[in-house]
Amino acid sequence: MAEAESTETPLRIYQARSSDELEAIWRFRYQVYVEEMGKIALANADHKRRWLTDEMDENALILYAQEGDAVIATLRINRADRTRLPPAFETAYRLSRFDDIPPSRLSFSSRLMVARDLRGTTALHKILAKAYETGLEDGIVYDFCHCAPALIELYEHLGYRPFTDNFLDPEVGYRVPLLLALKDARHLEAVRSPFWRKLKNRQELWQDAEGAEWLARKFPATTKASQWAIDDDAFWHFLADKLRPSTGRRVPLLEDLTQEEERHVLKSGTVLSCAAGDTILRTGDVGSELFVVLSGLAEVRLGKTKKPIAVLEPGQVFGEIAFIADVKRSADVVALADSEILVVSQTFLKKLMKSSPELASKVLFNLSRVLCERLVFSTRSMLPEPVIAKPDKHKAKKRVQKRR
Repeated sequence: MAEAESTETPLRIYQARSSDELEAIWRFRYQVYVEEMGKIALANADHKRRWLTDEMDENALILYAQEGDAVIATLRINRADRTRLPPAFETAYRLSRFDDIPPSRLSFSSRLMVARDLRGTTALHKILAKAYETGLEDGIVYDFCHCAPALIELYEHLGYRPFTDNFLDPEVGYRVPLLLALKDARHLEAVRSPFWRKLKNRQELWQDAEGAEWLARKFPATTKASQWAIDDDAFWHFLADKLRPSTGRRVPLLEDLTQEEERHVLKSGTVLSCAAGDTILRTGDVGSELFVVLSGLAEVRLGKTKKPIAVLEPGQVFGEIAFIADVKRSADVVALADSEILVVSQTFLKKLMKSSPELASKVLFNLSRVLCERLVFSTRSMLPEPVIAKPDKHKAKKRVQKRR
């Protein structure tokens, strides 16, 4: 076993090399993805041996965190020159746009997971820091990954940026492609990335201005994300413009909140850009994020029949049941037009309950009203329409004759 990092705490980061280490990681993956998250239909899940592995594990750098004898976190990194990439990667990450970059300078991070009880600890930061350091030493320029909407905020804090269209993964649901320019010192410093501490004293590695301009020119979406990270007020004004237009649109999530309270809630979210036809939520998917439509339209459809049951306009909320109850999604939600969606994670609500219980109670009350409105709508839609009896003309004629 080759130790990659050690600290004064029992937590250590290693690179998996032996078959025993790899099998322990595969079993840990199965525990998190299948047993905890309920992703039973994963194509590469071996339910007999209770482990999860696939072809990309070959020739990959696999890091893991260990506490005592237990694996508590893991991350896989594939270099483009050492891995046979799935064809879907070309489309998902627009790899043709990076033809000028040698494959040895591109990497792909995946299978990042942390044990449930340790997700708020240093385990995640330590394994990501080790991965970043390794990337710098290997000369990696860009690292690609994708994440669930609820995790965009985490990745953006690290320095990753959404840079192309979102896509639907048949196994794990709606995903956001992200890109990290490992040597973009200006951006990492601006977003206060923990990676900046690893880079700031190594100016010889910093990405030159031309490289940063190339990235912004090729993928303009990153420019907006960078600006919001730097200018907090710009993000707030964007949201205020979307949610408080001159028409006075009602926003159920923000009912009876002061402007400062609104700002606190909205700043916790991340804006997701969706293309028309994107399936944002699928019946049966696991997730705990809440969504607010900022622009465009989305349609709610029953999972099996795909029957449309509601159209969501700007200001309206969806995903609230899983956000509160930690259950699987009960319906599909599809973007009917190019849309912008605000994503708020369950983690934010839990933090809010500790830091500002009064504001948290207002948000929860508003969500309870949303749930009640949805329940009333669902109940009415399931009830049969009342049968209105047609008048019997013959009986009516006889009643008239009797009166005479």
